[in-house]
Amino acid sequence: MDALYQEKILAFARSSRESEVVPDADATATVSNPVCGDRVEVRLKLDENNIVTAASTDVRGCALCEAGAGLFVNMAPGLESASLSGLHANFSGWLAGDDDNDVSPPMQDFHPVRNIRNRHKCVLLAFEAAARAVNDKS
Repeated sequence: MDALYQEKILAFARSSRESEVVPDADATATVSNPVCGDRVEVRLKLDENNIVTAASTDVRGCALCEAGAGLFVNMAPGLESASLSGLHANFSGWLAGDDDNDVSPPMQDFHPVRNIRNRHKCVLLAFEAAARAVNDKS
């Protein structure tokens, strides 16, 4: 279990806690994990071309939930809002063991979680919330 909380993952968790709330967000959503009670709210600021210019999260959850949110906050700026659902699906598939899914090096820092399926939802909550936020906005 200690491998889950390696330094890179803890750094992402700290990043989530240190993220500043995006004021006047263009898209927001909150997703919960009913199994463990984790909850993540994602707030996105989008430009006129629907490119994410800023992202923040408010997390009530475990270190892995915070780490997934921190990863998302670090990755989101510069992404097209339409790509967020695919990003969530790709990361989810990779965590589930699909090595054909090409994920970014920061996502690969979550390799220790791949074998612990009951923790995947924790890591993915922010990605799921972001996808929901842009889908609800449409």
